Amino acid sequence: MGQRLLTGFAGGAFIGLVTYLGGSLYDFVFLGITCIGIYELSRVFFDKAFDYGALVNYIFAIALFVEKVTENRHFFDFFFFLYISVNFLIFVFNKKVTIKKVSEILFMGTYVVFFMYHMMLMNNTKYVWLVYIIAFGSDTFAYFTGKFFGKKKLCPEVSPNKTVEGAIGGIVGSTLLSLIYFNYLSINKYFYIIIFSISTSIFSMAGDLTASKIKREYGIKDFGKLLPGHGGIMDRFDSVLFVAPAVYYFVLHFL
Repeated sequence: MGQRLLTGFAGGAFIGLVTYLGGSLYDFVFLGITCIGIYELSRVFFDKAFDYGALVNYIFAIALFVEKVTENRHFFDFFFFLYISVNFLIFVFNKKVTIKKVSEILFMGTYVVFFMYHMMLMNNTKYVWLVYIIAFGSDTFAYFTGKFFGKKKLCPEVSPNKTVEGAIGGIVGSTLLSLIYFNYLSINKYFYIIIFSISTSIFSMAGDLTASKIKREYGIKDFGKLLPGHGGIMDRFDSVLFVAPAVYYFVLHFL
């Protein structure tokens, strides 16, 4: 537990500092996090980190990074189309590539690269902090609520330790934290904020459960060993991956 807390504190302080500083450093750090996520998931899916499926996703991540830092936003849809088309063409012309492999490659590109890309899109904005507040707030409140009050299992076949009571605690806790932060920003659209907070907290739990199901299906405990006491990058950022797009699109369309 001590190692987990120390790693969590050091990692949280580092990400907090990078987010506060913003700029190209922030984008570069999240490109690195994305590439590590690809590395970890590739080892699970393909048994090696530099399979061609991994390389396609590394290139996709770098392309989105370049598109972001050069502010050529109109290239995003082209890169996304090219990424999907290349994978389909490889499937058609390479007899060794199966539907399963293409599905894993596209899953990785969506789950890791595309979802994490939204963290870059919120660089230097005050709303990026909402991702941490909701993702880590939901996780923390759910853990302690479940520990002290949890009885009914939420999804035992995927994650046997998660409870309905813990999920409710995570939603309530992250909603309260969101309301406090929005009040600090002097934004008082309370109806939208409450709906947003509940929804994104559910997305956070969905991200956690998605990672748990992957690990259960492939028979692994953690995605990696980079973060002592936590596992790999994917073990720590599984909730962030789902929350980041939810926050980005809420802010884009409702604020």
